[in-house]
Amino acid sequence: MRIKFNLGGEDVAVIEIWEDKVPQLAKKIADALPFATYLQHGKLTGDLLLMQTKILADWENIFYPEDLAAEVAAKGTEIRGAVSYYGPRQQISIMYGNDIPPEPLPVSAIGWVVEGAEKLDAIGTQAWLEPGTRIWLSLEEASA
Repeated sequence: MRIKFNLGGEDVAVIEIWEDKVPQLAKKIADALPFATYLQHGKLTGDLLLMQTKILADWENIFYPEDLAAEVAAKGTEIRGAVSYYGPRQQISIMYGNDIPPEPLPVSAIGWVVEGAEKLDAIGTQAWLEPGTRIWLSLEEASA
C-alpha cells in the first residue's frame, strides 16, 4: 500500500506500508485513510517527524531504536525515510535524517518513504521551527 503525504496542499512524498510485515497495522491504516493530522517534531528523539493518528493497534514487526542506533552507527547505513508506528501514543513517525538517539522503547517498523525522501530534511527543519502544520494522508491511486 502506498500513501500520499500532502503538506500544505502539496504532495511531497509517498510512503510504502509493508502489508506483508505488518498486515494488521496496514489494514487499520487503510481503514483510517484518508485523514488529516498535524506534523510535529520529536524534540528529544533525533531526526523524527511525528503524526498523531486515531489508529489503535498492537505492535507488529517490532524493533528497538536503541538497537537500531547501534547498528546504524556500526554499519554506517542510511535510516532516512524509515516509517514506524508507536502504539501507546498512536503516532506514525518518519526518520528524516540519521540521528537516532538510543531509546529503549519498542516501535513497529511499518514502511519506507519511497518518493520524496530528498525533501525530508527541509520538512524536518520546518516542523522543528513551526510545529503544527496540517498534513493529509491518503491512499495513492493505482496506475492503470
